[in-house]
Amino acid sequence: MDSNSTEIYDVIILGAGISGLGSAYNLLRNKNSSFLILEKSEGVGGTWRENTYPGLCCDVPSHFYSFSFAMNPDWTKTYPEQYEILDYLENITDKLKIRPFIKFNSEVLESRYNEKENLWETFLRSGERYKSRSLISGLGQLNKPKWPEIPGIETFSGHSFHSAEWDHSYDLTNKRVAVIGNGPSAIGFIPKIVDSVSKMTIFQRSPNWITPKPDRLYNSFERFCLRYVPLYARMYRFYWYFIQERNYLAFYQKHNFFTKFIEKAISAILTRFKLFDFERVYTAGSLMLIDEQIQDESFKEKLIPDYPIGCKRIIPTNDYFPALCKDNVNLETSLIEKISNNKIHTKDGREHEVDVIIYGTGFDTNIFISPVKITGLGGKILDDAWKSGAEAYRGVMVPYFPNFFICYGPNTNTGHVSIIYMIESQILFIMKCLNYMKKNSLEYIDIKDDAMQAYNKKIQKKLAETVWAGSCGSWYKTEEGKIINNYPGYGIEYHWMMARPNYSDFNDNLKSNN
Repeated sequence: MDSNSTEIYDVIILGAGISGLGSAYNLLRNKNSSFLILEKSEGVGGTWRENTYPGLCCDVPSHFYSFSFAMNPDWTKTYPEQYEILDYLENITDKLKIRPFIKFNSEVLESRYNEKENLWETFLRSGERYKSRSLISGLGQLNKPKWPEIPGIETFSGHSFHSAEWDHSYDLTNKRVAVIGNGPSAIGFIPKIVDSVSKMTIFQRSPNWITPKPDRLYNSFERFCLRYVPLYARMYRFYWYFIQERNYLAFYQKHNFFTKFIEKAISAILTRFKLFDFERVYTAGSLMLIDEQIQDESFKEKLIPDYPIGCKRIIPTNDYFPALCKDNVNLETSLIEKISNNKIHTKDGREHEVDVIIYGTGFDTNIFISPVKITGLGGKILDDAWKSGAEAYRGVMVPYFPNFFICYGPNTNTGHVSIIYMIESQILFIMKCLNYMKKNSLEYIDIKDDAMQAYNKKIQKKLAETVWAGSCGSWYKTEEGKIINNYPGYGIEYHWMMARPNYSDFNDNLKSNN
């Protein structure tokens, strides 16, 4: 292609991950083939391609962690591992004929709205430029590794890497390994590597609530039914949706009419959950797991959080606590003071000499769109608009950024249902907006300021009534305490809202007759 493409696409999609593939399928279903996906890597999958650390798997059941329009009968077990998810995304890219619309190895630096032409101009590192009437970001949240701020981190003389950038070329056999961080990533890879290292020291800043993981392999009969009995497959998916949706009762503390209705419906279907205190049950399940897998009473105390369950992400796993009990493992709860040469110094005055440091410190989840620079009307830059914490109308639109739509944007994450379910709801909303523009011959639509403010005021008020507003530090919140990641409601509430755009909330601009 030329460095300055003359073609004007209806839509350019940033990223060929779950959001990008889902958007592409829906555009094709709407008989719109005037779009292009720009993907920085050599293949599809997004975070499931980039992250390859040992033990990486999904904590949402496999048959719910898939598109409703591309169900997969071939999942091997209840909770899918990274390679299975990536295979699934690769397969549907070909099955749904999306691959021809993807331009790989195309790193986007900036997308800028051209007010004279009412078009988005997207610039690549290669120097290429593309124009489109609309822009969809499918960049997601979990793409920029978060490194801890530790004095002397740059002086470490051994080997080090982040779990999101796992160094498969480095042999950990018989090495003295330090793991900094004990979130979902670390809890995933620690049991997988613990038997090969000579010594492992895990630096824990605060413990996490860990629950049993009901994972198992599917048998041949189940897989036969999932492939050849469509009704069974749909009902099985709905079963997992129902189970996951029910879990929101553990997070929300003040139920409105809608949530009370859902709770009563659940109680009617599963009478054994009537008057059920989900928060208490989750807590009891976590404590029971500790009692079953840890014998030392003083050690147990190091593993019990001092904040309500659900305030931070709940981590389902069965093999983390047994890994901590191995003879070559040391759980260090004193905070790190500094790193010097090949030693990690803790605030209790001790030194830990190690060969390699693995940073399991997660992702910078407050950035969303970065490192792509998004510039809207009047030269407004999205990162500047989000300096006090990202927010968007229904998680999808931001004022002064016309025809710009975000998938997996602010306040669209959940602690219960599948993010793919949420993304499909967002794509449904986006498709309705694109059809609305086409039907009414609009140059662009832009969300009104007051609509944006009213929406975010409403959800922040509701978020204050959830366990996420607790005093724990979590990736759900900014340093100031604003919750910018999670949606305060049931998945069905969000889907119902996204299926019904309020077009009076939009500024719009008619197309010129010239």
